[in-house]
Amino acid sequence: MGVAGCQKLFDDILDAGGGVIFIDEAYQLSSGNSPGGLAVLDFLLAEVENLRSKVCFVLAGYNKQMESFFAHNPGIPSRFPLEMKFDDYTNDELLQILELKINSKYGHRMKAEDGLRGLYCRIVARRLGRGRDKDGFGNARAVENFLGTVYRRQSDRLRRQRRDGLRPDDLFLTKDDLLGPEPSNALLKSEAWAKLQDLIGLNSVKESIKSLVDSAKTNYQRELDEEPIIEYSLNRIFLGNPGTGKTTVAKLYGQVLVDIGLLSMGEVVVKNPSDFVGAVLGESEKLTNGILASTVGKVLVIDEAYGLYDGGASQGGSFSNPFKSAVVDTIVATVHNTVGDDRCVLLLGYRGQMEEMLQNVYPGLSRRFPLSSAFTFEDFNQSELGSILDLKLKNQGFRVTPKAKQVVLEMLDRARNRPNFGNAGEVDIILNEAKSRHQKSLTAGKTARTSTLEALDFDENYERHERAETNVEHLFNDAIGCERLVATLKGYQETARTTKALGLDPKEQIPFTFLFRGPPGTGKSTTARKMGKVFYDAGFLSEATVHDCSASDLVGQYVGQTGPKVRQLLDKALGAVLLIDEAYRLREGHFAKEALDELVDAMTKERYYKRLIIILAGYEHDINGLLAVNPGFTSRAKVIDFRSLDLTECFDLLAKKLIKKKADLEANGSAHMQIDCLEQPSAEFQADMYALFGCLSTQASWGNARDIETLANAVLQAAMKAASKLEKVVLTVTENIVRAELEKMANERLCRSSVPAEKSTGGMADAFSQLYSAAQHRLPPQLSPDPARASFTAQQSKLAPSQEITNESVPSEPERPVELASTDGNHGRVAIRDMGVSDEIWEQLQLDAQAEQQREVEYQAKLRAKNEATDEALRERIVKELIEEEERRQKEAEMKKKLEMEGRCPVGYHWIRQEGGWRCAGGSHFVSEMELKN
Repeated sequence: MGVAGCQKLFDDILDAGGGVIFIDEAYQLSSGNSPGGLAVLDFLLAEVENLRSKVCFVLAGYNKQMESFFAHNPGIPSRFPLEMKFDDYTNDELLQILELKINSKYGHRMKAEDGLRGLYCRIVARRLGRGRDKDGFGNARAVENFLGTVYRRQSDRLRRQRRDGLRPDDLFLTKDDLLGPEPSNALLKSEAWAKLQDLIGLNSVKESIKSLVDSAKTNYQRELDEEPIIEYSLNRIFLGNPGTGKTTVAKLYGQVLVDIGLLSMGEVVVKNPSDFVGAVLGESEKLTNGILASTVGKVLVIDEAYGLYDGGASQGGSFSNPFKSAVVDTIVATVHNTVGDDRCVLLLGYRGQMEEMLQNVYPGLSRRFPLSSAFTFEDFNQSELGSILDLKLKNQGFRVTPKAKQVVLEMLDRARNRPNFGNAGEVDIILNEAKSRHQKSLTAGKTARTSTLEALDFDENYERHERAETNVEHLFNDAIGCERLVATLKGYQETARTTKALGLDPKEQIPFTFLFRGPPGTGKSTTARKMGKVFYDAGFLSEATVHDCSASDLVGQYVGQTGPKVRQLLDKALGAVLLIDEAYRLREGHFAKEALDELVDAMTKERYYKRLIIILAGYEHDINGLLAVNPGFTSRAKVIDFRSLDLTECFDLLAKKLIKKKADLEANGSAHMQIDCLEQPSAEFQADMYALFGCLSTQASWGNARDIETLANAVLQAAMKAASKLEKVVLTVTENIVRAELEKMANERLCRSSVPAEKSTGGMADAFSQLYSAAQHRLPPQLSPDPARASFTAQQSKLAPSQEITNESVPSEPERPVELASTDGNHGRVAIRDMGVSDEIWEQLQLDAQAEQQREVEYQAKLRAKNEATDEALRERIVKELIEEEERRQKEAEMKKKLEMEGRCPVGYHWIRQEGGWRCAGGSHFVSEMELKN
């Protein structure tokens, strides 16, 4: 109509002598949805004053919407001073309207069971009255709509009765016509209820829905008794992991509500959070209101509803998404947790995310969707997954062999450890992959069974569990000095086999958290990968992947960030191995300690408990300090110590690595390699190698197997250079090549060490010579150096001209390693002063060593005195002192043996007792009495 149309309307009314203009739903003029509405409203306000006493203006609309209309212009209330509010009809008035409409339609001929004002019509009026005071309640229009439902029920009944040969009265409304079928009878005819009961598993959900249906039955009877009904809400939260049937149950649940008369329509509408969220301010409210309005009488399913919460401060920030917040606010304002709502809203999602959302968003949401009444969808157990597998195979026209079904169930059991295990969806994934492999086998002619899936179709390595007992030794075949670790892992396998045979859960008997302590290059990271393979083959992990991280990956930079970072890494490693290297850094600083506390706490939580392997790796002293920061870690973690390689193991590992390189080269036919010097070494060559390895092992930078790998590569490169001029590629690894590369590495490490060389060009060579000489004293007895070869040190250990170190490249003040005055009687090794040992420590160590020698002299003297003593009393006193001394010596021997077994001194020096503990003869390693006892 516009302004021009309004002007014409006013002129016509004035020409007629005045009148009344009734504007229904007047709020639409200011809503912005009506083109030209605001212009008409502004024109109208001026004309209201001009036409006073000539034209009467009446505005009509709903309370809430009219509030925004009056807010458009402050002058509106003064121009419309009279306000008349129409209250909703009472139950008695609704009953009268019901009777009036029935009589009006059928001319007082329609009758009702117990009368139009009887019990059943009163129940109808009460049901209609429950919508009072709610937005959208239609009063008389609601009665009209309800009568439409009553007439449809009557028509269906009349049609059935006539089909059965009866002659019903067309002008009679029965109890079932007015109230709908009794819930118990309706369930017997409900296909949705039958399908719900046929679903596999979901016992807790079925019980919850049955309880709701039982409440509907009870309320039906209470209505007949004209008693207040039990109030409950149809709105629910569905909590569960993917593939547990949340969406399927939501659809059946909605249809059941329709069948028992709790919803008027029953259609299930599935939406995602993105369907509610707008791109501009105000659009989210508009979209949400539209969806809620269109789902009256239906079931609205909001899948992954936690997407309406962006995390806010809990995710390390303070920003709240206003578009998502607007959606939640609109839902809270529109959806009420009261009886009589002709709407069912279901929020679907994972438990953790849903709980976080309800705790942090608008509190009204948790009142409308209480967690206490949530439907919890548990993960399917193995038996239920087996039934789901059978059902899906039947529907798809496939069969499986008994072995194949066992393999599938083992795959599903491993998949449980992954984050967000897919349950029935995981079965679909496995079946799809199996059908693809089966088709390839058919195409290649490897199988003739077109509809039968075999174990190989599901898992090409399905026998891994059966051969797991032999995997450990094979996995560590390329490692040296891992006998104790291999025995430990084989023990875990035996434990798993025994507990399974007893029907127990093997995971409860096997540790999943480990502390790896040891020097660098001793195989901590490599062992982590191999342990992942062992646990995967045993069926404890879903994959053998190792997720490497360092302490910095767990530690946040500000308050509130550390916890989420730790949980994120744990989630990423679920079903696999999480290796935290340099774990000692978790004791440095407040945030690092917070990360350690969060990690220890997560180990006992259901989400992570026994679902991944957690390994913290570091040097022994540092790991011990870490345990002191959080003692709770000690009881939760299995400690595995890694020792340094001894001289024999160093040589054997070098030989093994070069033998492997030889096999690789000859396998692809690129070259032939001769390594006789390592496969059949001479005693003289071995002695030289042991001495050189002894020099290297004294360096703080010695990397054990890591350096030996570097050495093997250097030897191979040197052999390749020597063979480059030959027409036929034959790589020959000679003693001179190996010795030269090892000397080069030892010299280079000595240059980088903290020990300064002399000013002369021979200073570094002299220092190396001294280390070499000392190392020869630590050779195995069968490889002790020949005195005739004493000139080797002076000749072979000198640097080549191209490798000499100038005076400018070294400090000016020399400090040569100093030999300890005493010799270890047990090992026959001369100890030299380690680099970096202070004069004070070294002097005290010499005094303690001399005291140890003095005690030995006194002990031998007492032994002689005991044999020579003629006085019985004197002899008894000497024997008593000897017994005490022997007890002390035995305890010290046990302590020394323990220290040697643990590899506390990588060089292998003997240990000397000092005040409060023990120190190695080289001076650089100290272990307290308390630490040794623990």
